[in-house]
Amino acid sequence: MSSRLISNTVEDLIPENKLRKSLTIQNEDTAIDCYIKKEEPGNSTCSATDHDHRIGPGGAAALNTLLDGKSAIQSRWTIVAASGTPRISLFETEEDDR
Repeated sequence: MSSRLISNTVEDLIPENKLRKSLTIQNEDTAIDCYIKKEEPGNSTCSATDHDHRIGPGGAAALNTLLDGKSAIQSRWTIVAASGTPRISLFETEEDDR
C-alpha cells in the first residue's frame, strides 16, 4: 500500500493497468473531501462537480472486477481534493504476480 498527499489541482491517481484486479482508495484526512474520476488518457476533468465518486473524510472506495467490471478497474483514475492537502492511501491487486 502506498500513501501520498494530494492537492486541489487535479492529478493522476493511478495509471491504466490491464492486469489490475482490484483497487482500494482511502481518504486518510479527517476533514477534507476527495473526488475521483475514471478518465481517458489526456483528460483531467475531475472536480467537485464532475467526478465519479466522492470520498469523504476517513472514507474509502473499493472496486473489483467481479462487481465493477474490468473497464472500471483497469482504467486511468484522477483525483482532486476539495481543499488543502489531504493524505490518501492506495492499494491494488493484479491478475498475475510480476
